[in-house]
Amino acid sequence: MRFLLLALLAPLAATPSPVPKASPDAKALLSRAAALYGDGAAHAASFVQVYKPAGFTSARRESGTLWIQTPQRLRFDYAAPEKKTFTYDAGEGRLFAPEDRQLTVRRLSAEERARLPIVFLSDPAELARQYEITLQGSQASGGLVVLTPRAARQDLAWLKLSIRGDGSVEALSYADSAGSLSEFRFEGWRREKARPDSDYRVAGPPGTRVLEN
Repeated sequence: MRFLLLALLAPLAATPSPVPKASPDAKALLSRAAALYGDGAAHAASFVQVYKPAGFTSARRESGTLWIQTPQRLRFDYAAPEKKTFTYDAGEGRLFAPEDRQLTVRRLSAEERARLPIVFLSDPAELARQYEITLQGSQASGGLVVLTPRAARQDLAWLKLSIRGDGSVEALSYADSAGSLSEFRFEGWRREKARPDSDYRVAGPPGTRVLEN
């Protein structure tokens, strides 16, 4: 009986688990975006960020300028309603508030990083391991790429990327399981000379209070 069970289980153990895949058109569009923003230059755009908490009718709106650069670097310079700078590099997020002369530094979790525009630079095959990926539209003219986590997550119910046919991203939006909504809208993408590493690790002037968590 023991040998019979081993014989029955052997083929199951030898069968590799299927590799999740994105729809071909969605993968093509994501690959186009990754190639566009992953060329080593600093890609800049004006942005509007809108956050609407679950159960609220009003939303918070902020705006400024974004830079994105390989390998996975971001810089948000907020201009309104208040000035502040957020940078991300090598797993670390930094938020500098000049009015408070305060810098908050902390390591971001994988879930937090997934909601940042560095998703533009992600390998579509790696994204397909984490998300069900579909496309509303076509890879030729662009459309809405929808990423739904394969495992239920409180922090992220879905993430959507509005991508043009040339790979440029018009918007990134996501919702958590409670129904809170966040959206980034981008305009006027331009390719600039690569910025130095220090630009993606904001420090603040001498005398800045540093909080680490």
